[in-house]
Amino acid sequence: MKLRDFEIWLDTFLNFEKKQTKGIFWLDSMKFLCEKLNNPQNKIKCIHVAGSKGKGSVSNMIANIVQSHGFTCGIYASPHIVDFRERVCTPNGYFDEMIYENAADILYRTVDSLQVKDLPGERPLTWFEIVTAFAFVVFDLAHVDYAVYETGLGGRLDSTNIIQPLVSVLTPIELEHTQFLGNTISQIAYEKAGIIKPHGICVVAHQNYKDATKVFLEKAKEMESRCILVDDLVLSAEKSFVTDEKSGDYAKMTVRIIMKKGQTQFNFSSKLNLLGQMQLENACTAIGAVFQFIQNPNKEAIEKGLSNAVMSGRFEICKASYKGKHVCIVFDGAHTKNSIEGSLRTLSSVFERRNVVLLFSCAADKKFHEFIPLFKRRFSKIFATKPGYVRQSDIDGICECLEQNGIDFIREENCAKAFCAALDKASQNDDVLFITGSFYLVAEIKRNLEKLNVVLE
Repeated sequence: MKLRDFEIWLDTFLNFEKKQTKGIFWLDSMKFLCEKLNNPQNKIKCIHVAGSKGKGSVSNMIANIVQSHGFTCGIYASPHIVDFRERVCTPNGYFDEMIYENAADILYRTVDSLQVKDLPGERPLTWFEIVTAFAFVVFDLAHVDYAVYETGLGGRLDSTNIIQPLVSVLTPIELEHTQFLGNTISQIAYEKAGIIKPHGICVVAHQNYKDATKVFLEKAKEMESRCILVDDLVLSAEKSFVTDEKSGDYAKMTVRIIMKKGQTQFNFSSKLNLLGQMQLENACTAIGAVFQFIQNPNKEAIEKGLSNAVMSGRFEICKASYKGKHVCIVFDGAHTKNSIEGSLRTLSSVFERRNVVLLFSCAADKKFHEFIPLFKRRFSKIFATKPGYVRQSDIDGICECLEQNGIDFIREENCAKAFCAALDKASQNDDVLFITGSFYLVAEIKRNLEKLNVVLE
């Protein structure tokens, strides 16, 4: 089955990413489907990653470190920015097309043979359940040595949570998806902690909230699982930015990390493509996780793995050609107060000598009133738009919030037109164009670069 046909077929199922709906989270349907597929998820050694922020970067770093040790590794992550295969891939890119097509054919035939009355609770399968099972089958057909699975939402009832991982990794917790996960840090942490398995190992990243750490420790004790706090492994961690001689801008970040594994001390020095304080913390978390399942970790392999980690839409710096001019564009999917604060700090460090034009939008469920005040007096021009057509946006609320905070802006609901207007403005004075607030905004723009005559260099 061609992958494009598979994607079209998938779109006939309920997709939470496009239409957020309560009451569609459970595990019995996933277990039922995977039993029909002969439980491919049990054939691959795996690592499970949940959290509010950084889980994509941590997953990518872990997979790259694993690969640098000579193993093959698959990554299951979301959302995808341009290509569906971004969700199910390797640290190097995509699997052979035949593997995707064979997996698609297996999923299509299996799901098509099922009657709704045979499914648990007579509930139809969802888009994410089928895609998760697709990842299981792809990794099985590819015979990878390891797989790293990033949860979609929460953890306890996430479709990925039928795996039996070598290590469960918990990244920082924030107030997010409160209508589904709870209104407090403790409630959200409880949902994320659901990936901790009985008699397993869990690695907990540095947390900004003590309540989250408390929940994780209590859950680990309940499950008789060994809980490792990354803060207890890190002896020191620092970062510095490296100047790109050609552009005059900072292009990479050097991290120096000292961590312990038992009685052994490791000193790491690596240049990251992923920028910001959060990525320094993510690197520590990734190393702490790898320490738990690679018997004799190699210092050089870990440094190489960290350096190789690249992610689309995570403070991704691109050079673009537009109307005969060169423009520096930063794509960043940050959409919470803490993540946008971090991105703004990185922006100031990386482009301290440049003015910046902002193109902003976010989905309607985001707490934009918390972070829009951060934009005041930071940008030479601000353009407010909608994040494409996949997710609903409250552009009226965004514009009202900008006005209330005394921030000048230009409203353009069509994001393609807003992007071109922002590019025009940035190119006039050699400003940087910063695009943030939503992965859906980043995806919409990236998918249409060619149509807009924008060429990434």
